[in-house]
Amino acid sequence: MKNTITLLLCLSASFVFGQNYNQMLDHKSEWHLTNCFSGCTTDMYYTDGDTLHNGKNYKILNGYHFISRTFWLREDIQQKQVFLSIPDGNKREEHLLYDFSLNVGDSINIKNPISPFPDSPGYFTVDSIINRQIIDGSDRRFFYLSPSSTTSNIEYPVWIEGIGSLSLVNAPGGTPDVNDAGKISCYFNNGNLSYSQMDSIETCDPVYNSTIKEDIITNGVQVYPTHCNEDLYVSSTPEPIEGIEIINLNGAKVLEKSKLNNHFNTLDVSQLNAGIFIVKVFLPGEFRSFKIVKR
Repeated sequence: MKNTITLLLCLSASFVFGQNYNQMLDHKSEWHLTNCFSGCTTDMYYTDGDTLHNGKNYKILNGYHFISRTFWLREDIQQKQVFLSIPDGNKREEHLLYDFSLNVGDSINIKNPISPFPDSPGYFTVDSIINRQIIDGSDRRFFYLSPSSTTSNIEYPVWIEGIGSLSLVNAPGGTPDVNDAGKISCYFNNGNLSYSQMDSIETCDPVYNSTIKEDIITNGVQVYPTHCNEDLYVSSTPEPIEGIEIINLNGAKVLEKSKLNNHFNTLDVSQLNAGIFIVKVFLPGEFRSFKIVKR
């Protein structure tokens, strides 16, 4: 009987501690953050390339607040921790963002570097960790945290293993709230919808990553110049172009051409504000997307 109990305890411990860790940075990520002050708007953030610094590998963040490409994410898989590196004068400083090795009752000193939330709010305690199945069918651990009694902070963060904070990705100590700084409404793993809560939006559609085609010549569609001032050229062969849309980083359509049915178009983009845009080129039965920079 004693041996049986010991075996059961070992199997139970193996199940609890042997669960696979869901990584945040082993794929292309895209976060949509929705806030509803005077009407709802959605900001978009995504991982956009890799860089090496002091012998460590980082993913580059891009999007509405990270257009400078100076925000870098690094993951320590063994420790189940995610770090953020940001510039500090002529050097860089690294902050621990997430620690997914925490257990219920553990505390962590959280930092929210360059975010709408307090930069150093202090210690938070893990109140509960709940396994939930998300929209892609995988099981993820949801971490619910609250401010420790030693702080005056009033934020209540929520993390999802493999996704990050339900507030802004670089604000692990913020309360997810569409009526305040915002709340993650959609999350995409390699362009596939993994998580969504649509209490303030109607649909979740990826803008970056899987829809952006690197080899535009092979795909038969070309959008150029990718850094433009006045004219943007869109060509396609052999399929005809049925329509073109240009979308800003808030997801709003700023230019549209429809019912084209041709192979070459010139678009006047001189009236667009400077910044990053997504060009969606519609072909028969499909569309392809490209990133441009308006100077």
